[in-house]
Amino acid sequence: MGRIEGKRKKTWIWLSAMGAVLLLQVLVILYFGSRKTGFHEDEYYSFYSTNRTAGLYEPDREWMDRESIRKEFVVLEGERFRYGLVAAVQSWDVHPPFYYFILHTACSLFPGVFSKWIGIGVNLVAFVLNFLLLARLTFLVTRGNRSMTLLVSAVYGLDGIAVSGVMFIRMYEWMTVFVLACACLHVRAMRSGDRGFARFLLPLAAVSYLGFLTQYYFLIFLFFMATGFVIWQLCVDRKPINCIRYAAVCSAAGILAVISYPACLSHIFRGYRGTEAMAEFLDRSNTWDRLRFFAGLMNEYVFEGTLPWILCLIGGMGIFLFLRQKRMEGKIRAGSLPPGSGGGKACPEDDEKRGKAACLLLLFSSCGYFFTVSQTALLLYETSNRYQLPIYGIMVMLVLTALSGLGEKVAVCLGWGRRARIAALCGLAAGFLLGDVCGLVSDKVLFLYEEDAQGLAFARENASVPVVVLYNDSTPYHVWWRSQELLEYDRIYFASQANREKITDQTIAGCKRLIVYAADYDTQEESLAMLLESNPGLHTYRLVGKEQLWSIYEFE
Repeated sequence: MGRIEGKRKKTWIWLSAMGAVLLLQVLVILYFGSRKTGFHEDEYYSFYSTNRTAGLYEPDREWMDRESIRKEFVVLEGERFRYGLVAAVQSWDVHPPFYYFILHTACSLFPGVFSKWIGIGVNLVAFVLNFLLLARLTFLVTRGNRSMTLLVSAVYGLDGIAVSGVMFIRMYEWMTVFVLACACLHVRAMRSGDRGFARFLLPLAAVSYLGFLTQYYFLIFLFFMATGFVIWQLCVDRKPINCIRYAAVCSAAGILAVISYPACLSHIFRGYRGTEAMAEFLDRSNTWDRLRFFAGLMNEYVFEGTLPWILCLIGGMGIFLFLRQKRMEGKIRAGSLPPGSGGGKACPEDDEKRGKAACLLLLFSSCGYFFTVSQTALLLYETSNRYQLPIYGIMVMLVLTALSGLGEKVAVCLGWGRRARIAALCGLAAGFLLGDVCGLVSDKVLFLYEEDAQGLAFARENASVPVVVLYNDSTPYHVWWRSQELLEYDRIYFASQANREKITDQTIAGCKRLIVYAADYDTQEESLAMLLESNPGLHTYRLVGKEQLWSIYEFE
């Protein structure tokens, strides 16, 4: 009884520690959520394509009031839970619909509300699921090592890039859910040997179906995971029928997804992103540059610039253990050591090679995903981290388990005692957690757009002043990249820079003060001069702000 009670107490302490770590991470996310001021252009698209009513457009020489714009970003009364329209809108673009179903559901619960907190809340739910799934994956890989599970959960969840994933109101946090769920199912099947229909194949079909309908990049991870798993099955049980069953279930999930959402085929093979991705994948001229770009992002934002040193350390420990093993084998063959002897405090044989197959499968799948996505994804500076986000947690787990596992063996070979090994593990944890803290306080959390605060404050102060938006006729949709500011004004007058005729609208022609958002284009100066010509009461203008592709002027 005493031993059982002791185990229960340790379990309770571990679960409490996991809960405390998760609570701390949620509080950190809420803090950075409170700091998020602006939106990425794709985040506007998330709300617009999910909740649109009539559709945004860019008129020329016409007014548009605040309510006409706002209703395109919110769910109106009578328009709640319109999943058919959500799917139809996505079919017109290049995205699968499942994430938008989730976001639309959340927006439908708060009709008429346009708020960052709805999108952050949706992603926060995914973050909690990812915390649990990554913990489960680590637990499986390390054969129930609770200390390592706690460490991986803490290190990744407090990483600035993990927080950034929640701040970015797009589908990548939810795609991570299905990537980790897929990894957990495969590793569990390898560990337990249970590859039956109820506990493996059916859940895998559900995860594959939903993952495909969340982000098409999920197929890349599934492809490499399935390839590695089939090879492992053939090596382990040598029963092709098991591989056939596995392939049939994955294929059935894919066919069901295509039947449910036929537009996916045109998105992948004919849509502008599909054709761009295919062209980039086939172009090998810049493969090295792309790999270096994405590796640099992972090194900077996930490992705080230490990844090359970490890999050197892992490689060095691996070489040391390999040479040590060869030395022991040589002594055994020479007869100086009996077979099976470890030489006192030398590194013991690890006949089971705990977690090796699972780690190799995860490494193969993650590296295959990393290479393929690096070759096809858009190069958008630090925001391109979003494409690799689903495998970052797995990468952190593999690095930490490699450092811990190899370090433990090296320490035993060197004769370190238990306390010294525990101290080394604590040092490893402290180093990674310190890196997390440095990342959080050094602007490594992305998608906050705190620089938009000044523009928003200016818009609020001048809400009743007439506003003109001079948009570039070749990229008129860039207007909506400033939607949050435009929603602060009572109404906005739209004018194309391609139209050089004087504005005859009485409000514009007779006002004493005017705010102008002018697209940064070759015709900007001519359009500003046209405004002065349209209103004799306006004599000069000054630049009051510069934003992405836009200049803000005040006319007096």
